Amino acid sequence: MTLVICSALLLVLAFLGTPLFAIIVAAAMLGFYFADIDLIVVIIELYRIVDTPLLLALPLFTFAGYLLAESNTSHRLVRATQALIGWLPGGLAVVAYCTCAFFTAFTGASGITIVAIGALLLPALTEAGYQEKFSLGLVTTSGSLGLLLAPSLPLILYGIIVQQMNLEQTVEIKDLFIAGIAPALLMIVLLSTWTLWHNRKHPIPLQAFSKDEAI
Repeated sequence: MTLVICSALLLVLAFLGTPLFAIIVAAAMLGFYFADIDLIVVIIELYRIVDTPLLLALPLFTFAGYLLAESNTSHRLVRATQALIGWLPGGLAVVAYCTCAFFTAFTGASGITIVAIGALLLPALTEAGYQEKFSLGLVTTSGSLGLLLAPSLPLILYGIIVQQMNLEQTVEIKDLFIAGIAPALLMIVLLSTWTLWHNRKHPIPLQAFSKDEAI
């Protein structure tokens, strides 16, 4: 009965706007309490996980992402990608998919990609003849394509968590990187195909291949 009351109280607090992290922490503490698990054991286990050297990659990864977002990397990346693959069917849309996937892979966050590259691609997409709603959906969707490409912040974090579980079969982060390549490329191909079909009645301008511009 007490567990039901506490759970209902947490739901009420969530609906009232309590920060989600506080609700999750409180729910976890309640679970440990009703499972008769000493909270000292939880603290020791948290310290053991945080003490993992691999976790140092996470803040450095995020810092590198912000450096890329605040520099002119996004401008140069868009220009290079457009010069290399702008001639493909789909034109700028395919450029947007590939650019966002590459940028997200190195920043680790789709939000950073949308802010850094979306501001460049959205006006260019509308000027190229794509509808505004389609362009908005394209930019926001493309931001998550690179989460499966190495080096990927979610894959690193997932690999660290799985390694701490002491499973019989070990999971290497490099294996996760390799496993994410095929799904990421498949999503890019499917989205590019959908773009061609959706805009089949509207001629989309293409850009000729330019080796000098790419270099």
